[in-house]
Amino acid sequence: MKEKGQALIEFILILPIILLVFVALIDIGNIFLQKYSLNDSLEVVTDLYQNDKTKELKAYIANENLIYDERKTGDMIKITLKKTIKVNAPVLNNILGKEYIAEASKSIYLNNAIEDQENVEEGRENFEQ
Repeated sequence: MKEKGQALIEFILILPIILLVFVALIDIGNIFLQKYSLNDSLEVVTDLYQNDKTKELKAYIANENLIYDERKTGDMIKITLKKTIKVNAPVLNNILGKEYIAEASKSIYLNNAIEDQENVEEGRENFEQ
């Protein structure tokens, strides 16, 4: 009879630790999922940027609650997206902070779009002749 009570007390002592680990794993999974989603959003944003669709780009960024930054250096541009992710696990938010900022960036050449368009037009002219 004492053994059943002992097992119950041990379970009650271990339960909060198990719950903390479980909630932390859920938060870590959420961070990875949001980071993966951010990489997909980066592909969409760079595609919109390369096609000069600024209205759609601004609407997409506002709709997805993203922080957009671009830096031009020579003939390259670096597009950076950031997203704030809330961390709910008590121990994990002491380590990462209450809000974790996920970041993804991509560098593209500015001349590629112009050269590609010229190559397409040149190809059309050669095809028509």
